Amino acid sequence: MAGHEAGEAFLLIEEDRLVEPLTALGGQGEIGAMVEVRAVGRGDAVPVAAMLTIGGDAVMPPAPVHLTAQPTADGWAFGWTRRSRNGWRWASGGDVPLGEESERYAVTVLDGGAVARAAESTMPQWQYDAAMIAADGVAGRALVLDVRQVGTRAIGRAARIDFTA
Repeated sequence: MAGHEAGEAFLLIEEDRLVEPLTALGGQGEIGAMVEVRAVGRGDAVPVAAMLTIGGDAVMPPAPVHLTAQPTADGWAFGWTRRSRNGWRWASGGDVPLGEESERYAVTVLDGGAVARAAESTMPQWQYDAAMIAADGVAGRALVLDVRQVGTRAIGRAARIDFTA
């Protein structure tokens, strides 16, 4: 399933196969809520029950793609292609609506495991200029840029690219 790492367990619940809505199973149907899921398989005399936490992958915006890093005279220019939960392509070739209230991205510069700078962008691009690099004390260091789309209900998974400040 898209969005999951190889070997990571997940449960796909098809709404038309539910006997009761998720809210009737003990949760509020919100991300982080606990629900009891009962299933009957072949040969089961009674349902098998499990408690699960709703992860919310369906409301999470997809990770940006085609992340690029270009050195400039004044630092680095980053760009990416945004993706939508609301469809993938207009027949006319125009831009697809995001399916979110606004277009926002959480941009993080990582120096090893430490955050060197956190910022936000309202466009699928961001500039890391020489003044920021100097203020962050990372000139000449190998860094990682982490970009996540900020959705109406959740923040998406990361797109990452390595660069040297």
